[in-house]
Amino acid sequence: MPNRTNTPSRPSVRRLSLGLALGAFLTLAGCTSLSSAPPPEQVRQRATERWQALIAGDFKKAYTYNTPGFRAAVTPDGFRGRFGNTGTWLAGDVLDVNCPEEAKCIAKLRIDFKYTLSNRYGDKLTSVVEEIWLLEAGQWWVFQAL
Repeated sequence: MPNRTNTPSRPSVRRLSLGLALGAFLTLAGCTSLSSAPPPEQVRQRATERWQALIAGDFKKAYTYNTPGFRAAVTPDGFRGRFGNTGTWLAGDVLDVNCPEEAKCIAKLRIDFKYTLSNRYGDKLTSVVEEIWLLEAGQWWVFQAL
């Protein structure tokens, strides 16, 4: 009498195993292609994404770009509270990324903003800021002092 349990047949187990292996390979291949870009390009992309989130007011997303150590010490609400309500960011453009060390890059950005409490300075102000980005566990994170 043949086995009538609900165990899958050998060919379906092989197909499932092959499918899982192929999925894992494609996932790793995708990660490899992202991390194969030179560090300045990786930092430029992440800094741009972070500033797009800040400009959109998506502080929860912007928070995820901070170092794991920062996120362990500062809550998303604490991160949001650091910015206050005195201004509005209008644009954030990465001008340059310099990587003086293997695990450290400095992104130079032009930030356009508007003070919401006063029109004394006109509609728009521009500032150039530098952000430190650190490589940790294979990912670039913006460094912010606690």
